[in-house]
Amino acid sequence: MAEAAAGQYPLPSPTDPLATSSRRRISARRVALALAVLGLLGIGALYSQKDSLAPQVADTGRQVVGDENWAKVESYWFRLEDRIHKVKYRVLGGDTNPFVIEVEVEFVPRVEARTWTVDVRPAVAAALVPTADEFLQKALVLPKTTPLRDAPEEGEGVWTTTGLPRTSPSDILMAKTFVRPDKSRPYALVGVLLVDSRRIRLSMTGGTADPGGDRGVRGPGTIPADAQSKLLVAWNGGFKGPHGSYGMVADGKEYRPLRNGLATICSYKNGSLQIGEWGTDLTAVDTITSCRQNAVLLVKDGQISKRTAEGNDTWGYVAVNSAEFITWRSAVGVTKDGSLLIAAGNSLSAATLASALWASGAYTAMQLDINSPYVLLSKFYQQPDGSLRAERFMDNMPDSPARFLKTQERDFMYVTLDESGWR
Repeated sequence: MAEAAAGQYPLPSPTDPLATSSRRRISARRVALALAVLGLLGIGALYSQKDSLAPQVADTGRQVVGDENWAKVESYWFRLEDRIHKVKYRVLGGDTNPFVIEVEVEFVPRVEARTWTVDVRPAVAAALVPTADEFLQKALVLPKTTPLRDAPEEGEGVWTTTGLPRTSPSDILMAKTFVRPDKSRPYALVGVLLVDSRRIRLSMTGGTADPGGDRGVRGPGTIPADAQSKLLVAWNGGFKGPHGSYGMVADGKEYRPLRNGLATICSYKNGSLQIGEWGTDLTAVDTITSCRQNAVLLVKDGQISKRTAEGNDTWGYVAVNSAEFITWRSAVGVTKDGSLLIAAGNSLSAATLASALWASGAYTAMQLDINSPYVLLSKFYQQPDGSLRAERFMDNMPDSPARFLKTQERDFMYVTLDESGWR
């Protein structure tokens, strides 16, 4: 066997203990690295599916550790997720407009023209004969928006009719805009939908489990078949029944009693709707068809409520202050002239949601449900074959937009076209 060159050590043989130990260390490192990679891939896969897993995980967590402890877990998670979003935005940037412009295919049945009969006999005073303008309904007034940033993005705070069902610039049934209400989170986008309340009917329905299932009061959780031909939009209701015990009446049932001092939205037999504080702005009358309560008003008399930062005696039922959770949130409001506003957005607190509604022209507004994937606003387009095409209002909304066409465990609201009192 040849001797090693001068100044060199002999190479270890395959059976040398040093070589075996080195191979073991290399193998251990590879295994550890592989496990780390697999762990990261697993975490990434779970994170990508967090919206679909969230309801099951939350319900299981509450059963195992209790509502109070699970609320603390959620609080930690929301803080972590908020940090992830901030880092992601700094590194990769993010969307600045929540709407994707698409051309939707929609079949709109022709509406019969109105006929008018005017008595023009000489005995009728000329002053009593209406002018041509008086025959025409006034167009929807688009509310003035208030900038919340020195340099708004393109389209921010600007009303548009693009991509909305049964709507065109010459016949505005609905309009939309978006607002970024949080300077520390430029990626927090609130989409706002404006609906002409004179031409629609607001309906609510209880879910098969919430808000009254724990009281033995279960709802149908569906949109009636005869309403689907005129369906425009649908969106989530409020918190789960036990989470604050906020009242709801609908479907001819009392799911939970209505309580004084709470933010409430009500619809009436004549098709009108109102939002206000129950017991002050709204009271029980025979003409009410449905009402839903959820926390306190976000906007009142055209001003942002000072109660948006109060503790959870106001915003829920647990010790953790969910008003400070940075998460998906939804809301409804009305403008000063009574038009309906529906809003939703990501990475919001109760205060920033209130700011977005106020900036969009809300005179009165209230929060609905929070967290992903519960927050969802769907648009519906009539198709020539009689079916409905469902689309998300905002492209980044989680869950299927066709969700509301199936039986729901939780309550929700929907709007149908009803121009019986307008045309």
